[in-house]
Amino acid sequence: MALSRPRLLGAALAVALEAIRSFFLPQFGNSILRRRAVINVGHPLDDAVPFNPRHSGKYMEFVKLWMSALYRLWQIYGDEALPELVGYVGDIRRLYTEAGSVYRIVHTTTDRPKENPDLRFALIHALDPHLNCVPSLHVLIVFTNWKLAAGFVSRKGGARSDAMARWLDRQRDEALAITESVLYVKQHSINCIGASLFYLVRRCPGFTDADVREAVRDLFASTEADLPAIGELRASIIEIYERLGTAFSRAPERGWRAHLLDFIYSFEAGR
Repeated sequence: MALSRPRLLGAALAVALEAIRSFFLPQFGNSILRRRAVINVGHPLDDAVPFNPRHSGKYMEFVKLWMSALYRLWQIYGDEALPELVGYVGDIRRLYTEAGSVYRIVHTTTDRPKENPDLRFALIHALDPHLNCVPSLHVLIVFTNWKLAAGFVSRKGGARSDAMARWLDRQRDEALAITESVLYVKQHSINCIGASLFYLVRRCPGFTDADVREAVRDLFASTEADLPAIGELRASIIEIYERLGTAFSRAPERGWRAHLLDFIYSFEAGR
């Protein structure tokens, strides 16, 4: 699709280059040169979600999710929608740029298993030195994709269609499933999720406080019985999100990045 549409191809290449510049290069460079601090942002409740390699496939679908959504919208609305679709891709690129503005200052990690129980895990561990945990690009991308798709459909007048409403619900369901997967495969902490939701409310158009609370309420809904500490886990994610929100409301002029950095450095100080 992109190869035959130059404007979209340009936007797609820009995302790929930004992913290299803002995600891969900072952490691979730091794993070799060790120029920046690496802070563990784990939470005691991370262990409440058992390591489950079966979720590695879902974990790896976060890029496929937004690309599939974009392609589906093009199938429905055609080339007349290309300017908006180019903007859609640009918004995904911005997530890498803004997350990278944190990664290039300080790196964050969590405890993850060293073994590779299958080929997917070997690929995950090979491509990700695990130094860019806050904010979580997985969480940022999947929920932004849902909101971008919803906004696009609403502007086109398709939100009233039952088929489109069901499709948008699936985008949200996939966002929740992929967010759950980052805990199951031990690539992120609940601290990463809470901090990422804080970012989204400030930077993702249409993503609201109500969306945060409903999303956290629905996390692990299908496996709730298997997670005895699910209430505590959800409450802790909300507490992290609210703590950052309170700090931001007291000093909004400092911007979202400064408050995320304060949050990260609080782990180094042992608070």
